Amino acid sequence: MNEIDKVRDFVQHALRVLNISYHPTQEEFNTTAKITGLGMVLIGVIGYLITLVFGVIDKLG
Repeated sequence: MNEIDKVRDFVQHALRVLNISYHPTQEEFNTTAKITGLGMVLIGVIGYLITLVFGVIDKLG
């Protein structure tokens, strides 16, 4: 099996997976996007608070 056959085989397998994969409804997608965005904001706020606390500690010390 040469390289072109390997690539062709991979593409065929990838297309098969894409064709049978589950596609979420608009409501499921929106819910997932909201939860992901909320998680990103939460991680950012935690990072900002840690930076703020260490900045205050540095100025006091």
